[in-house]
Amino acid sequence: MNRRAGRPQGGPKGSTNEANALAEFLLTLTREMTVRELAGRYHVGKTLWGEYRTGQKIIPLELLRRLVRDHTPDERTRETRLETAERLHAAALEGAPHAPSITEPAPAPDLAMAPEPAAATEPAPAAGGRRRLTLIGGGTAIALLALLVLLLVWRPNVASIADGPGTPDAGGATAVLPASTEVFTIAPGGRGIFQWDGENAAGWTKIGDSARQLWAGPAGLFATGMDNRLYLYEGRPGRWHPISEPGADFAVAGSHLYRLAADRQSIHIWNGRGTSWTRIGGSAARLYGGELGLFAIALKDGSIFRYTGRPDQWTFTGSAGATFALTGKHLYGLIPNRTAVTLWLDEQPRVAWIHAAGPAGDLYGGIAGLFSTDPAQERLRVLMALGTDPANQSWQDIGPAGAEVRVGRRDVYVLSKDRSEILCWSRDTGTWRRIGGPAQTLAVRPAPSTSTIPESGTRQPSRSVQP
Repeated sequence: MNRRAGRPQGGPKGSTNEANALAEFLLTLTREMTVRELAGRYHVGKTLWGEYRTGQKIIPLELLRRLVRDHTPDERTRETRLETAERLHAAALEGAPHAPSITEPAPAPDLAMAPEPAAATEPAPAAGGRRRLTLIGGGTAIALLALLVLLLVWRPNVASIADGPGTPDAGGATAVLPASTEVFTIAPGGRGIFQWDGENAAGWTKIGDSARQLWAGPAGLFATGMDNRLYLYEGRPGRWHPISEPGADFAVAGSHLYRLAADRQSIHIWNGRGTSWTRIGGSAARLYGGELGLFAIALKDGSIFRYTGRPDQWTFTGSAGATFALTGKHLYGLIPNRTAVTLWLDEQPRVAWIHAAGPAGDLYGGIAGLFSTDPAQERLRVLMALGTDPANQSWQDIGPAGAEVRVGRRDVYVLSKDRSEILCWSRDTGTWRRIGGPAQTLAVRPAPSTSTIPESGTRQPSRSVQP
C-alpha cells in the first residue's frame, strides 16, 4: 500500500546507527500517516514528529508503545512489535552521546566544589528564580542589583493558562503553599534525575545520573538505569544501588514494591533488601499500585485482579477496561469504548461497579482525587461530587492536558505536551503555577500526612456498570 500524500520524509538523520534504526522502525510503523495526522491524533507538534521519524530526536518510550498498540491490531504481532520497539529504543538511548548511566553507589558529591550541571540538562528556571550574580564594577553592579530586585519581586500569573472553570484569576502573584508532594524528574534525553525543593522553578537539585523512568511512593524512589535495571535512591545525591533485573513494569503500593517480569509471565515482590524478590503471581499485562494495594491486568483478556497479600492468591475485581486509576480510597475504571467511568465497590461484591462519570480519554488517580482528559485529549478535568450519590458526579475543567499527569496529595502536576514546562495545579486554591521544565518524565510522592483530601462521592450503590 502506498504512503499517504504529504511532504517527503527523507532518510534517517540520527547521530548514531541505533537512532537511525529506531527512526526506520517508527517510519515503517506510521507510514500510512502524515506528520499533520500524527500531530492531530497524538497532540505532539509536526516538527517533533519529523525529528522523531528521521532520528534527530528519540521518541519518548510511552508514546512509542502507544503507537505500536494503535497500529497493531493483532495481539501476538503487537507483543512482538512492542519487544522490538523497546529494544530499539533502549539501544538508541544507550548510543546517545554524553548519557552516563546510573552507577553503583558512589560518595555523595561535595556540593561546595561540584560544578553546576549544564543549563540545558536542568529543569529551566522561571522568572523569579534565584540566580547567581558576579558583580564586576560599580555601574554594572548597580544595574545587575536592580535587575535582581525586579526578578525576585515579579512573578508571572500562570493561573490564566487553564482558561476554564475552577481556575480563578489570581489577580497577580500566586501564593506559594508548602509542598505536600515530592516531585522528581528526568531531564531531556535521560540526562540526570532531579528533585524539586517545593519553592519555585529554580529549586531543583540533581540527585542522580541518567535514567529512563521513575517510580515513587511510600516504599521509596526508584529509577531504571540505562542498563534497564532498577535502582533504589538512598536519600543522598549520587547514592543509588541496584535492586532488580530489568522488568516489563513496576508498581509501588504502600510500603511495597512490585515487579512484572520482563517476559510478563510472573509478578514479584521486593523483599526490602539487596536483589531479593519473591514470586507472588503469574502472567500479567501491567500493574497498578496505590493506597488500596496492588492490582494486575490479566494478559489473556484484560480483566483486573487484586492481590490479597498471599502468593498466588488474587481476587477477580472486574472485566477489561480501557484503563484504570487508583485514588486514595477508590478504584475507577474507564469502560472499553471510553464513554463512561465506573467506580468499584469493594465492600459490596453483588453490585461490584457503579456509574461514576461521563466520557474520558485517560484517567489519573492519587490522594488528591480522580482526574481525566476529555475524549479529545485536549483538556484536563477533576471529578467533582454534586451530592452524596456517587452516580451524581461530573468532570470539572481545570486546564490544558499534557504529555504526562501525576497526582499528588493536594495537587496535580502536568508535563506540557512539548515537555518544555512542568505545571502544578492546587486543589486548595484552584490556580496553576510553573515549577520547572523541560523534562523527559515525572514522578511524585505525596508527603506523609494524618489527613487526606475528601474524595467526591460515597459507596452507596446505584445502577450497575462493569468496566
